[in-house]
Parts: sequence; structure tokens; C-alpha cells
Amino acid sequence: MPNLLAVQHKRSKLLLPLLFMVFHKQKATGSLLESLISKRMEYWENCNRTLSSPPFPANGNYCKGTFDLFVCWPHSSPGNVSVPCPPFLPWITKDDNRRAHRECLENGSWRQMENSSDPWRNDSECVEDQYFKDKEDEMLRHSALRLISVIGYSLSLFSLTLATLLMGILRKLHCTRNYIHMNLFVSFILRAVAVILKEIILHIMYSNLPEDDPGWNSYPSSALNLISQQIGLLCKFSKVCMEYFVACNYFWLLVEAIFLHTLLFTAVLTKRCLLKKYMLLGWGKSSRLC
Repeated sequence: MPNLLAVQHKRSKLLLPLLFMVFHKQKATGSLLESLISKRMEYWENCNRTLSSPPFPANGNYCKGTFDLFVCWPHSSPGNVSVPCPPFLPWITKDDNRRAHRECLENGSWRQMENSSDPWRNDSECVEDQYFKDKEDEMLRHSALRLISVIGYSLSLFSLTLATLLMGILRKLHCTRNYIHMNLFVSFILRAVAVILKEIILHIMYSNLPEDDPGWNSYPSSALNLISQQIGLLCKFSKVCMEYFVACNYFWLLVEAIFLHTLLFTAVLTKRCLLKKYMLLGWGKSSRLC
């Protein structure tokens, strides 16, 4: 039984860092991480206000309230103490009846773990192992897909860069048709660069995350959080660039089709004259053609 309690206590100490890590590793859930940090900070502030009130009972032995970085324990009379599970946990709802438990001893101290100075705590009702397992499996799938994507874009970047350089170096290949091909290649190159840059930025963000409870506890007000926010802006910028270059891909495919149509059915304008308009259309400035 002591071994079981020790394992459970160790697992509960890892709960909060794992929770933050799971949410932060998912790119589509950045707002969820911010919401989680905000709710935990609000819970902590409410706990501090509660603990600053006069102890209950006013006289006699009582256990001093505390916030153990997971649950807020109020000033308590000797006996079994139970409080609702922290509401910042994503699987805890308002109508949830699950609770965490401690024991206040007659001498006014919290019961400790056997062979440990840490207070004993039973938070088995607050833990949701299956939730983490599902999230971890999802993270692994997303990580594998992102790795495959980066490898594919890297190969595409290398081959397209080589092709563009060859077409630029060999003067015999200089003509309107190949200029259009080169711009199409460049749009794909810039798209690949934006995707790879985004993944690099995200990796830098993850590598700077705290790895323990105290680190996460001070994370919202730390310089590390400010740096992460600035890196996040770069990530958003690279995302915007990527979307723009994706649009350019389709515009340049449209230019390819228009040029082919011009070769087959139009002989009024010269190819050189059309190239400037193709450039404007291909890079998303078709409004200037009106």
C-alpha cells in the first residue's frame, strides 16, 4: 500500500507539467494553452485570497491552508479534508463531483507520505490517464506527419532550386515560357521555405518550455514567456507568408494556362508585352490589370 501511494503521488506531481506539454505541443490549440494558464493563474489568485482570510477555526489546532501547485487546500480542522478537483483541468466540468483528499492530524499538521516529507494527497479522482494517452497518441501522429512534410518540402526545395538555377544559367533556355516556369518554381520554393521556417520556429518555442512545476508556475510572468510570444509572432508571420505563396502557386498555374491559350488562339500581343502582366497576375496583383 505505501508503494502504491508513492507511485500515485509521483504521478500526480507529473500531472501538471505533462498537461502543459500536451497542450503546447499541439499547434492548433495554442489558445487552449493560454486559456489553461489563465484559468490556473485565476485559481491560484482565488486560493491566495482564501488563504489570507482568518484561519478556521479561530482557536485550537488546525492545519494551515496551502496551494501545492495543483490543489488549493483551505485552513482545516483535524480530520479528513476533501476539496473539488481543480477547475482548470480540461476534463473537469462545473457539475463534476470528483474531489481530492488530504488528512489533517490532531496536532495541526498535514499527514505526510511514508518515508517522505511531502504531504499525503489522494487525487486519483482528478487524474484522467486515458485523456493523456489519447492526446499523446495524437501528438505522435501529428509529429510523424510534420516530419514527413518537412522531408518532402526539403526534397522539393532542393530539386526546384536546382532546376531554377539551371534554367537561369543556360541562356538558350531564356524565353517567356521558361520565365513563367521559373516564377512558378520560385513560388513553390518560397512556399517550402515558409513551411520549413515555421517548423524551425515551433521547435525553438518547444525547446524553451519549462520542465517542472515551479517553471510553469512562473511562466506567465517570466521573460521566457515574452520570448515565446515574440517567436509566436514570427510563427504567425511565416504562416501568412505560406498562405500567400500557396495562392501564388495557383496564380502561376493560371498564368501557365493563359499563356498556353495565348499561344494557341491569340497573335495580337507579343509575348514580351504579356510577360509583365503575367508577372503581376502570378504574384497575386491581378487587380492592377483592370
